[in-house]
Formats: sequence, C-alpha cells, structure tokens
Amino acid sequence: MVNEAITSLDKAVILSEIASNAGAIMLANGAEVYRVEDTIERIIRSKKNIKDVDVYSTTNVIVISFSFNDEIHTNIRRVKSRTNNLYFINKVNSFSRDFVNGQYTLNDAWDELQKIKKDPGQPYWMQVMGSAISSAAFLLMLDGNFTDMLISFIVGLVSYIISFQFQKAKFGFFLVNFIAGIVVGVMTLSFRYFLADIEANKIVIASMMAFLPGITLTNAMRDLMSGDVTSGLTGATTAILISTALALGVAMPITIVSYFL
Repeated sequence: MVNEAITSLDKAVILSEIASNAGAIMLANGAEVYRVEDTIERIIRSKKNIKDVDVYSTTNVIVISFSFNDEIHTNIRRVKSRTNNLYFINKVNSFSRDFVNGQYTLNDAWDELQKIKKDPGQPYWMQVMGSAISSAAFLLMLDGNFTDMLISFIVGLVSYIISFQFQKAKFGFFLVNFIAGIVVGVMTLSFRYFLADIEANKIVIASMMAFLPGITLTNAMRDLMSGDVTSGLTGATTAILISTALALGVAMPITIVSYFL
C-alpha cells in the first residue's frame, strides 16, 4: 500500500490532474454528475494534507478547488462530447477505489489513467452486433414473427453502422440521430415494398431501440432528484432533442412515400 503525502506544489498539480482526468473520462462516457463529483472528491480527499475540497460539475464542465499549504489550487476541465459507455465508467470506478486505498503512487496513477484513455473499449463488431440483437430481441416483446425479427436485426445493424460513421466524423448528436432515423425509415419501407405482410410499425420501433436516450433521461432525472438542476435540465433537454431527431428522421421518408403513393 502506498501512502504518498502531498509535499509540494508539483504533486498537488499532479493530484489535481489525476482527479480531473478521472472525472472527465466518466463525464464523457455518460456518468451521472453526482457520481463524477463524488469520485473526484474522494480522490483528492484521500491525501490528508489537502483541505477545503470543492467540486462542481455540469454535463460538460468540471471545476475543482482545494487548499494546499494555505494556497488555493483550481482546475477547470471542459468535456466537449458525451456518449454512453459503461465500460470506461467501470474502469475509472475501479481505478478510483484502488487509488483511495493507496495502491498507486501519483505517477503510477497518472500512467494508469493514460492507459484507460487509450483503451479502445469494446470491439466495434461487438457494438454493432449488440445494436442488431437488441433490435431483434425487442421485437419479441412486440409479438413479432421470425421474418420481422430478421428484418429488424438487419435494419438495426445497418443503421448503427451508418450512424457510427457520422458520429466518428464529429457530426452533432442531433444530425447523427436524424440520419439514423432516416436509415431506419427508408430500409423498413424498402422491405415492406417487397414483403407486404411485414409489420412495419413494429420494425421501426424495435430498430430504434439502440438510439433512444434512455440512459440520458434516467441520469437527468437522477441529477434533478439530487439537486443538480442545471445538469438535470440539460440532460432532459438533450434526451428530448435526440428523440425529436429520431422521430423526424423516421417520419420524413414515410411522409414522402405516403404523399406520392
């Protein structure tokens, strides 16, 4: 076990960077604001000669302040993009527990965080298959038949691949989900053109499951109940915008086809 005291300003800066990086990774991957604040505060308070720790986080900004040798040290970290990836949240949670228990020196902790940041996460093929399987599985809940399940699997797979490429190209979340909705609508209409007996409504609903902002909305409600009004309202608004983008994307090809036919 390592019990490394903060004995210089350089070490205080490293501690601040460790805490802010851990929080930024969690925030960027969809962690609740209260969890981000709690993790950062635990990391900093694990050093006994650090006092007056204050942490404030919104959905895209982290502000850290603490006192060392009667001097105030402040760190501000901006998180520009957010996604939902529990893999990295779990990684940082494990890291923070080990750090607080004294299993890392400051330098080792910094190196470990860099490894987490460079970790590719779950393989791309697993994410694609997860989206496709979730689409097909949800259709079971809607009493769909095997043909509908197969179509939903294909639509969910293709729509996720296309949306992932747009997300990788740094398009905004509204446009990414709007395009995903268009792909779902166009593909479902194309299948219905050749297979008139399929239940298009159920396929559309099931194929959008991977894109619906369930985690975002849940986190927003949790933040609101914790008193983090700014983060809660921001998260709720984001969830509404994502749902609106998906709805508009699906409705556009369906409306166009209905108008001309």
